[in-house]
Amino acid sequence: MTTRSQFLFAIGLCGLWASPAAAESAAADVQTSRQLSSVDAATSATASTGLSDPSTYRVATAAAATATAASSTQPSGSGWEFAVTPYLWMSGTKVDIETPQGEDIKVDESFTDILGDLKFAFMGAFEVKHGRFVSVQDIIYLNLGTSGSGPLGFVDVDVDMKLLSTTHLFGYRVVDEGPMFVDLFAGGRITSIKVDLDLTGPLQTIERDSKKTQFGPVIASRFRAPLGGKWGAAIYGDVGGFGVGADLSWQLLGTVQYDLSDRWRLLAGWRHFYAKQSKDDFDVRMKLDGPILGATYRF
Repeated sequence: MTTRSQFLFAIGLCGLWASPAAAESAAADVQTSRQLSSVDAATSATASTGLSDPSTYRVATAAAATATAASSTQPSGSGWEFAVTPYLWMSGTKVDIETPQGEDIKVDESFTDILGDLKFAFMGAFEVKHGRFVSVQDIIYLNLGTSGSGPLGFVDVDVDMKLLSTTHLFGYRVVDEGPMFVDLFAGGRITSIKVDLDLTGPLQTIERDSKKTQFGPVIASRFRAPLGGKWGAAIYGDVGGFGVGADLSWQLLGTVQYDLSDRWRLLAGWRHFYAKQSKDDFDVRMKLDGPILGATYRF
């Protein structure tokens, strides 16, 4: 090999050796530039947030990212959920009262009639959910002053009636498929009915009264299914008393629901409630039946 050939061969070897080194150097330069850019960004963010140490900002950012990742992996429904439902029950009222003296008084009024006789009313429900465990509390209070048809010999019958019914249920969500679910409940119901009667006849006026508060067991179930979009439907039913601490009571409720937002839900449907109480041969049987409107706020 000539001297010129040896010189060219040496230059070629140097080029082959230098190419990987140059590539590694260029990659290192790019990495260094990225690190410098990250430091500059962190410094700018530190200055804007008022932190004096860039490392503090990096630690805070890492902690926030960790917390965000943890919250995103947390399963939904693992926390406590609450719902409040005030509602208006536009029910008619049918009451059958039998006194120990043998008088039979009947009251049959529509909702429009009740509006004129209503003294005070309060209705609402409160729900708590944690995982699959569900608790529902419902309250109905009515204070009515009305009239009814009395037995023979009496011209007029005035009825002053107060109803307090509170239902306390604790249950488990046996089917949990998002908007579709099935709940089974057990609990108790307090039912208090107070009746004051004034029977006016051509020759005499007689007063009768009865008040009894009972607490009895209740079993219940609830089913909800989506109807498409923001619509859904729910059916609820319960039965209680069974002669164990209270006479028979039961109710059935069906509603169609519409979600205004993640927190607000409107509902409309029909509700029927029956309660019976007996005390010293003073028997009261009450039926409430009619449409219901309400709104649920969830938080």
